[in-house]
Amino acid sequence: MTDLATPLSRNESPSYHDLPTAWRGVVREGAIREFARAVRNFHPAFLRADAAHRLGHSGLVAPPTFATVLLGHVYRELLDSPRMGARAPRVLHADHVLDLARPLLAGDRLDCRVHVESSCYFSDYEVLTIRSALVDRTGRAVHTGTTTVLGRVRAVTASGIGEVFADRPWTEHAIPGADCRTPCTAVGFESLAVGDALPVQLLEVSAADLAEYSAVTGLPSAEPPGVYELGLATGYLTDWLGDPAAITRLRTQVAPGVHGLRVRPGQRVRLALRGRITALDRRHRAATLAVDLRCEGRRLFGYAAVEARFR
Repeated sequence: MTDLATPLSRNESPSYHDLPTAWRGVVREGAIREFARAVRNFHPAFLRADAAHRLGHSGLVAPPTFATVLLGHVYRELLDSPRMGARAPRVLHADHVLDLARPLLAGDRLDCRVHVESSCYFSDYEVLTIRSALVDRTGRAVHTGTTTVLGRVRAVTASGIGEVFADRPWTEHAIPGADCRTPCTAVGFESLAVGDALPVQLLEVSAADLAEYSAVTGLPSAEPPGVYELGLATGYLTDWLGDPAAITRLRTQVAPGVHGLRVRPGQRVRLALRGRITALDRRHRAATLAVDLRCEGRRLFGYAAVEARFR
């Protein structure tokens, strides 16, 4: 497991028979800062406790994609289980939805609970639908998610990972309700209209940047594809929103012909981030923001969007 959180206890069973609690740990303040810098999320609440306190939080705020790295390690170990027949050399998140009741904070004690909802075996690939929940010490699910994962296994060995959960009913965790805290967004909701474009952000990424991300998270920058890129995108949207806790949902989908970011040693590539408003919910003062990330004109997302609440 990555050092982004300090483990309190672990389920050492390779087949995860003792789930639903697959991992338990405490979110570290230093790890939040390291992760935020690695994905260029520079909102003050990610880096300074006093800035987080001014927004009404008890500790340093973790970027929205911090949880996807914790879950990514759990998914990887699940796919690497002997019940899968072999180590999965490649993992692809075909669809990922993460609902956030509130941001993760330094000092949070979390249980990570996962459940394989469905499992289909095609040739040498396993397609799994995984439900997950990050539960705090009060038993509240602060993040819940659904992920479709494509993992490669040996074609000669039929996967039995779905059988691991055959007699393990999923502990229901409803979609987390919105945080009662009022968002401190810098953008006025009344000024928004469907179709509005967000300012374009240009940046450069080097092979050293990807190496730093891998060192901080313990995950290869290109696997699962889109996680590093999604971190850049949420940082872009957080800068525009002005409040990292305004984001309540993340969604990404992989599309044919769209691949992860690749940078050769010594190379630097130029990225362009664009966003636009695709839907408004005036009753709940919420908006859906689609984000487009391109490398030298090449799309890096099939689809990516966040839902956010406004002041």
